[in-house]
Amino acid sequence: MKEHKKIIEILDSKYKTYLEDEGKWLNEGFRNIFVEGEASRENLKTPVYLMLPEEIREYVDQLLSDNIS
Repeated sequence: MKEHKKIIEILDSKYKTYLEDEGKWLNEGFRNIFVEGEASRENLKTPVYLMLPEEIREYVDQLLSDNIS
């Protein structure tokens, strides 16, 4: 469960400027692209994820792939 929070923290940190400007609609940051804030491919909110810029979606995919045990 710790790694789930780390993924969200990585995204919030890396894309801080995005969240402050265009990403204000995410309110609580990247926690909002996952069901109950649990960062995993199964919990990904697809409609919300698809609203992100392609660069960010690719990075999310990379983080989730790297997290597979």
